[in-house]
Amino acid sequence: MKRLMKEPLPPVTSKVEGRIDRASLSEIIIWLAIILLFIIMSFISPTFLSVRNIVTVIKNLTTVSILAFGLTFVFLSGGFDFSQGAILLYSAILIISFNPGTVGGVFLYSLFVVGIAGLFGIFNGALIGYCHLNPFVVTLGLRNIIAGIIFISTAGMTVGATAQSPILEYLGLGRITRWLPVQTVFLIVIALICWFILQFTLYGRKLILVGNSEVVSAYSGLKVERLKFSSYVINALLAGIAGILLGSQVSHLLPELAWHYDYDAITACAVGGISLLGGRGTLLNTISGLLLLGFINNSMILLGLPFAWQQILKGLVLFIAVAADVWVRRKLYE
Repeated sequence: MKRLMKEPLPPVTSKVEGRIDRASLSEIIIWLAIILLFIIMSFISPTFLSVRNIVTVIKNLTTVSILAFGLTFVFLSGGFDFSQGAILLYSAILIISFNPGTVGGVFLYSLFVVGIAGLFGIFNGALIGYCHLNPFVVTLGLRNIIAGIIFISTAGMTVGATAQSPILEYLGLGRITRWLPVQTVFLIVIALICWFILQFTLYGRKLILVGNSEVVSAYSGLKVERLKFSSYVINALLAGIAGILLGSQVSHLLPELAWHYDYDAITACAVGGISLLGGRGTLLNTISGLLLLGFINNSMILLGLPFAWQQILKGLVLFIAVAADVWVRRKLYE
């Protein structure tokens, strides 16, 4: 017994440290890529590092960013959501169609629109969380249902009012100061709230545990169904808010041109290091992916690359990000 007690403990610490290093490596690479892009583009384009350009890029990221924040909750819980883009678009169409002209009207209609979005989230969450249906099938089905509703209500035509109300116009295009758009303020506030929930609350830690293993989480006493349900509701509510902000940016909207936002949000999460298989990532990962994609898009525009090549590059970036996620995940569990 004494000899056994004197023997050194197995090197568990070094294994854990190795796993942490591998997980952190992908995060470091993303931030290095952002810095490298800034350095290269600063030599190629004199306007890239201008305050005006940076402020514009961040403002234009508002809609995609809020979608990506919602998806972060779903991805961390081990889920997936194809319906988010449809909820975004339907919310945008509703707020444009209502076109409220007073502050009180904007507030009440916004609550109504977010409430409708929340109902879609409850639908997803109930079927996936409590009925244990496949999230791909459920959310893809809801996406098609909402797309049908949009087509019936708009007949595939442009939606808009003859004149956008001043309140909505200020919400979409107004500025608090010269370099601080109103939409950027909304983006910062929502980002801070989501970051606090995921980083400092017990709820955020439980989501990650569920994403790692639903079975282990259930045996540990966690309400797995309730947690997965709540992640889809939060995601839908944020999609509703993003739709309101999108609708306030334009007086007219052609539905066909707004289906790419959810794809960009998924790509940003994957590129930033959020595991699409669940249980790994933080909101800072999502933000890094958003910044990288946002400034890559901006760089391609400044360089005059055609839109088709921009889409090809986005597809390649998503493919590489998912492959890297699978590789890192395998290394973590070696």
